Amino acid sequence: MLRRMRRWLELLSLGGLAVVGFAVGIAEQLGLLDKVAPKGISTLTLIMVSGVVVVLLIELTPLRALEDIRARLAGLDIDTIAASQRRSHYGGVVEVHKRFPDDEFAAHIAKAKQVTILNTWIPNLQRLEKELEAAIVDRRAQVRIMLLHPNSMLVGLREAALDRSDGAGKTFVSTGIVDCLETLARLHRRLAKRQANLKVRVFNSQASVSVYRADGRYLVSMFLHGQLAIDSPQFEIEGTHDTVLGEQIQRELDMLWDIGRDVDLADWNRSIDMIRF
Repeated sequence: MLRRMRRWLELLSLGGLAVVGFAVGIAEQLGLLDKVAPKGISTLTLIMVSGVVVVLLIELTPLRALEDIRARLAGLDIDTIAASQRRSHYGGVVEVHKRFPDDEFAAHIAKAKQVTILNTWIPNLQRLEKELEAAIVDRRAQVRIMLLHPNSMLVGLREAALDRSDGAGKTFVSTGIVDCLETLARLHRRLAKRQANLKVRVFNSQASVSVYRADGRYLVSMFLHGQLAIDSPQFEIEGTHDTVLGEQIQRELDMLWDIGRDVDLADWNRSIDMIRF
């Protein structure tokens, strides 16, 4: 209602000014203004200017309201508020990827001081190998790797869920774990004085999720039937101790690490054979 009234007032003001303008122009052409008192012209001019001012005031009122809103927004930290809302309403989830984003996680590794990977085995380990080596050598990052024990009974369960084999009588899962251990052993030899920064443990337990962590950023997936964890949707989560999901995932990492057994990468075959659960 107020908006409609304001609009009608604007139209009446503009219409009145237009009528006065035409009348003054016609009167001047007919010489009628010469008969008006000397102050008549200034009076007409004042009337027209006043009308213009009224119209401008009406138009500028909404603009002042917008300026007030802008001033209030300027005093707010939008990024902080958005992050707080994301933590409280979404548990720390910042994005969902269709599959594992190798390049994006490699970029996180390139800046991280702590890297943790939990998986049955790591099919994309070779794609991350150079970044892991640089993180340890250049920035002295701590890297922890957790894999399923290659002789665990759970290997068969995961094998059945994937319904795959390597065609040589060996299970697909066990072969993947062995390949990872060989890759990590080669990396371990190249680290020289930084070998202590790379720690590998195997576990004999049902992991609920696969986790790739770089500092406070996690990529979390599930062990679905018929597809690898890295080919499943990835939930990107931020916050190790200040988001619901971040805290829960970190507890899972800590629990699997505690129940795992160290692998001596200098002779991983012998080390694996000696591990008993």
